[in-house]
Amino acid sequence: MSPVISAARGKQLLARACTLSLLAALLSACTVNPYRDRPYEPVPPAPRAPQPQSQPAPRPGPVISPPPAPQPSAPPRPATQTSHPRYAPPPHLPAYWDNQLGVYVVKGRELFYRERLYYRQAGGWQCAPTPDGPWEPVALPSVPPGLRSR
Repeated sequence: MSPVISAARGKQLLARACTLSLLAALLSACTVNPYRDRPYEPVPPAPRAPQPQSQPAPRPGPVISPPPAPQPSAPPRPATQTSHPRYAPPPHLPAYWDNQLGVYVVKGRELFYRERLYYRQAGGWQCAPTPDGPWEPVALPSVPPGLRSR
């Protein structure tokens, strides 16, 4: 056996011995009960709150409720108006906004406008980017909701 190997082996044994003695010391500390020598002292119960004296139940009387608060009524929306706050009117044509249809109605023509498209009904709904066409058929879900039932 060489002295280098035995010195390394000695260090390993020393490390193991230190680890074992440290573990033994820690485990022995866990077994000590600091309360073993003290006598048992019971905890006194918490004091109870005083009970209110019972009073006779009040006699039922008439129930008076406050009158309902008046609700401010919103003015009814007009059926038509000159413009809409979200949708721009058609360019270069006189039109008014119809609240029930949800579109601009071009005055003097069976023509409707909303979001840069004109709509007309000619054997089915058609749309075009300008009032004079070119007209293309449009599927019913693409027609503004107010016009679908028209």
